[in-house]
Amino acid sequence: MGARRHWIWWCLGLAVGLIYLFMIGPIMVVLIAAFSSGDTMEFPPAGWSLRWFAALAGHADFLASFRLSLGLGLIAAAVATVSGALAAYGLVRYRRPCQAGIETLLLAPLYVPRVLIAMALLLVFAKLGLAGSLTGMIIGHALIALPFVVRTMSASLAGVDPAVEEAARCLGATWRQAFVLVTLPLVRSGLAAGAVFAFIVSFTDVYLALFIAGPETITLPLRIFTFMEWEQSPMVAAVSTAQVIVILVVMALAEKTVSLSSAGRI
Repeated sequence: MGARRHWIWWCLGLAVGLIYLFMIGPIMVVLIAAFSSGDTMEFPPAGWSLRWFAALAGHADFLASFRLSLGLGLIAAAVATVSGALAAYGLVRYRRPCQAGIETLLLAPLYVPRVLIAMALLLVFAKLGLAGSLTGMIIGHALIALPFVVRTMSASLAGVDPAVEEAARCLGATWRQAFVLVTLPLVRSGLAAGAVFAFIVSFTDVYLALFIAGPETITLPLRIFTFMEWEQSPMVAAVSTAQVIVILVVMALAEKTVSLSSAGRI
């Protein structure tokens, strides 16, 4: 029995290791290729150099797209976080007969293929004159990021006893004061986790940009996509590495500030 159990745990460990390798392996290949000294992307690199990071620092188009994606991600995350937090509060605290339908509608961007969402937004934005505009990009990115905030906030709010809010109301607090001063501090980890997920979704999205971006709203993922059509230099790996670093920095700051690992717990 002991040998069999040891064999089972060994197989489980091997499976977990292979899964991690499958997930992290491609990222590590790109990170290593970014330090290549050659003119084409290769793995392993024939030589090591920081030349492509230096070239990236002087590439005006990539820098412009980077600034756009960073600002767009922050704004879209803010919009999705505020609207998602309010929607999650309504779902958790106020049960309605049509709640299942409302929840399905809010989470629809998780289930519907991103390409279909992009095509639908293109048709709507073309009628409204928002195609290719920054406003349209913000709306689109906030839409696809909304479900992540709703899910994390719903899990956090479900762990908050409604009696805490009722006690605050009994002591004279208004609904807004009870929500802002009592409820939000209790679910700050879930709120931060939702905001981080929303930022990552916006910062890495390429599907919406392919359909609704204009000449002045070319995001970083779209810039990488179009650049790879013409060149296969390690510049792409350097840009991707910078993108990964930004995401890791955002996650580290959020973890240090509010402890993302406690999201969903009080």
